[in-house]
Order: sequence, then structure tokens, then C-alpha cells
Amino acid sequence: MNRAYEDLKVDIGLLPQSLASTNATGKYYNMAEYREALAILTVGNITAAGTAALQIMEATTEAAGSAQALTSYVATIAANVKVASLSITCVGGVVDDTLVITVGGVAYTFTGKAAEDTAAQEFKADGDDTADATSIVNCVNVTLAGKITATNALGVVTLVADDGYYIEAIAETGAFTTFATLSAQAYVWLDSMALTDTYGWIACKVTTGGNTGICNAVLIRGKSKGAIAQKMGANYPA
Repeated sequence: MNRAYEDLKVDIGLLPQSLASTNATGKYYNMAEYREALAILTVGNITAAGTAALQIMEATTEAAGSAQALTSYVATIAANVKVASLSITCVGGVVDDTLVITVGGVAYTFTGKAAEDTAAQEFKADGDDTADATSIVNCVNVTLAGKITATNALGVVTLVADDGYYIEAIAETGAFTTFATLSAQAYVWLDSMALTDTYGWIACKVTTGGNTGICNAVLIRGKSKGAIAQKMGANYPA
């Protein structure tokens, strides 16, 4: 049985770089020996209303000859929607403020009260931002154990989705928080038959809207007609 690195060719789709309301396209790779490709985008910070889109480009040569977009092969990440991690900055929370976190298809509502009651999904809200954040963390870690892990640093809550989950959405009432995406991923899969005639090279294009942070992409080609040899600076096993 072949090891994964003998079945899949892994390459740099886009070098890690800061992209804010702009776009960048990575190196073009030859699909002549491959029947499918998977491009994976990883994004760091995405500010409110920001986006990051991954798209497959095709060309006739490695030098981007006659390059054009495969318009249907695009995946877009929106801030705070289906993300891997995000932050919640607390400012002046009061009783009856609510925080709604959706994970696993279920919306969980946490409500600010005079005293903390994790079983009732009630956090202490008295305007002390660090204390409020600590109480939110306590409630989230009880209610969403195994789905989301929460931590607090000086009034800023960080939510990280556990393995097998993502944070589908987050909302509030009371305007006592600011949300910011810390990390998210997207992928685009391509069958080589989707390429235009005479177009045999593909690349990853990333386009951002808003003050998006560091982006990078990995390109994986599979179902090779021949043996695959990875070309990397270091590897194990050697």
C-alpha cells in the first residue's frame, strides 16, 4: 500500500503573505500527469465584513500563458462564519446582554446576569470586562465541551473549534462585544476534465475584501499516471 506522499503531490499554491483588499496568484503547475487537484486556503485575521476567496486559475503554459479564471471553482470565507477560531472583545457588558454561538448546527445562547450559572448558560455581566470574559469562558467550556475551547486574556475571549467542528456563526444583543476571525480555511477541488482545451496548467488565486491578514494556499495533485516524487527541502522518512 502506498504512503500518502507517494499518492499525492504537494506544492506551494501561494506563499504566505498579507493581503488586504487585493489579490495574488501563485505559481502554475502542470496537470498533464494528474487527474484531480485540491487547493486549500488558510487565512489568518479577517476583520468584520471581510472576506477571502480561493479560486483556481488555468493557463496554457507555466508562465501563465493566456491565463484565465475557472469561474465556477471558487470558495469564499466570510468573517466569523464557518471559521476555525475567533476572538470576542468584551466592552461594558450588562445584564440581559446575550451571546449566541452556533456550532454543530445548534445555536447556543448565553445570557448576561448578575451572577454566573454555567448550567443555565448565564454569565456574570457587570461591566468588568475581564471578569465578564472569564465568566463567558466558564459557560462556553461547560456547554460546548468537546466542540469549542474558550480562553480569556484581559477581556478578550478566544474561541477555538475542536477537531471535527467549526464555529458556524456568532451574534450578540446589547452591542457589548467586537468579533474578529483569527483563522479559517477553504478548499476547492478540481477534476482535470474541467480544464479548457489546450489549458493544462493551474494555479491558486486568493482575493480578499477588507483588512484580511496572512493568507497562504497549498496545492495537492492526485491520481497521477506515474510515480510521484516530492520536491521539498526536508522530509521524513528520508
